Amino acid sequence: MRALRLGFVAALVAVSVVPSIARATCGAESCPLVRGGMGEGAERFAFDLRFQEVTQDRFWSAGHESSLEEVLTDAEAHGEVELYTRTRAWVAEVRASLTDRLTGVVTLPYVDREHRHMIRHTPVYNPQFVDTWKYQGLGDATVLGQFAALRGTTGASLVLLGGVKLPTGRRHVPDEARDNLGFESTLEPSARPGSGSTDWVVGATGSAPMPWRRALPLAVSVLGRINTKGTDDYRVGNELQAGLSGGWQAHERLALLGQLNFAAHGSDVSAEPGEASHSGMRALFLTPGLSVGVAPGLSVYGFYQARVWGDTDEATIVARDHLMVGTVYAFGR
Repeated sequence: MRALRLGFVAALVAVSVVPSIARATCGAESCPLVRGGMGEGAERFAFDLRFQEVTQDRFWSAGHESSLEEVLTDAEAHGEVELYTRTRAWVAEVRASLTDRLTGVVTLPYVDREHRHMIRHTPVYNPQFVDTWKYQGLGDATVLGQFAALRGTTGASLVLLGGVKLPTGRRHVPDEARDNLGFESTLEPSARPGSGSTDWVVGATGSAPMPWRRALPLAVSVLGRINTKGTDDYRVGNELQAGLSGGWQAHERLALLGQLNFAAHGSDVSAEPGEASHSGMRALFLTPGLSVGVAPGLSVYGFYQARVWGDTDEATIVARDHLMVGTVYAFGR
């Protein structure tokens, strides 16, 4: 019974601490996942370390897959056209129960990124006008507070979330501004590890137990971020994410997890006319995953996130899928 409870807590922790709001821009498309409320019996402290990979190499326009030619045609208002972004991020997260109802969560990413765009000097693809950047650096830290507003006798819960994303990340990289055959080419602020802005995060998560044997609680989450101007007065569009998650305790050490996730954000606004800025977009993801308990309080988990629907205001690039693997250790009373 003790092992079963540990497996349940490990699975719930894995669903709870993965990031719900990351930077959803051309430079760093997010992995929207549900933050489930922490259940009874959860340990007081938890440390999470995870790896995420997102490769944006799929041309998309409105509600369908597109082509580079269509992207170039639809990008007349921009002097730069996005071609490719691959982001590999290592994210450290610490959770601590401060009181019986209040929990604090601090997240800090380290970003390794390759970004490529083309100066739109001609209406056709020209490799001479393509610039590529490869760089690494700390990203922006996020500090969240989780308040257990409701904890019912049946196991249902409602958790309110609020916090701030701080401008701790690297805002400038070497050779970010270039002269390409007489045309200025600049790595846009949204593609850098840090946005340079202070942003506000609000949301809520709720969970309720399921009546079926070995079924994990059903959790729902809504989370939004209000973004402000950052580096070079560039403002990333406001973001909204929502999701539904559940799972099945297949074994005392193995939990099968599943989520349905929605992400949306408005268009970025650049202070420089013609600078590349991300289109407003909306997307729906199907997210299977699993959590394996390897020792008391210690589990490893993985999620694969597939884009099943998308819509954009302008032609842009998106990721076909997202991948995340990590480990979480929970301890203390």
